[in-house]
Amino acid sequence: MGKAAIALLSGLLLIPLHGAQPDYLSPESRPPILQSLIVPGWGEYLVRQPKRAKVFILTESALWVSSFASFMISRIEEQKYIAFAADHAGVSTDGKNKEFWIDIGNYPSTEEFNTEHLRWRDFEALYPNTDAWQWEWDSKRDRNRFERIRIRSDHWALIGKFLIGGIVINHIVSAIDVLYLKRIALEQQITYAPLYRTESNQFTYSLSITF
Repeated sequence: MGKAAIALLSGLLLIPLHGAQPDYLSPESRPPILQSLIVPGWGEYLVRQPKRAKVFILTESALWVSSFASFMISRIEEQKYIAFAADHAGVSTDGKNKEFWIDIGNYPSTEEFNTEHLRWRDFEALYPNTDAWQWEWDSKRDRNRFERIRIRSDHWALIGKFLIGGIVINHIVSAIDVLYLKRIALEQQITYAPLYRTESNQFTYSLSITF
């Protein structure tokens, strides 16, 4: 059985060295996996799978359009809540970060915000007593409306980020799909089957190469 094991190992090592390959499987061809990482569906076209390529291209287009629309809506909502705060809370809108807009949605005025954070001894969070950082809402209703618009803006921005993640995944899946298609094509080019001959107590191989 030692000779049979050697024959089996030799056959497995030699099989990948044989067989005619289409252009897209040859070492000189462009790497369709890399191309699918760049543009999903491109690699599928190279390996002659236009229907699969169309799915990835349409998915990519839909993700980009949806992501752009989500960020655009988020930006529009952001401009709305900033303008609303300027009109109903006397906010100076220049040079404000994200944390500031969250804070003014949670507190009626700068004075109440600073008073509470002084009790907490959170001195670093205090806003300066200057016009640039003052706010005071006309009513609780206006503050609540502002907060709803701000949350809506953040929600759309989050959707846009998820869609960007979907775009990255689409590139990766397309590359994996091309790798799968190339492997299937190679298996179709070369087929083999080990045979055991009882009369001689030896392993032999049936090797089929498609040209």
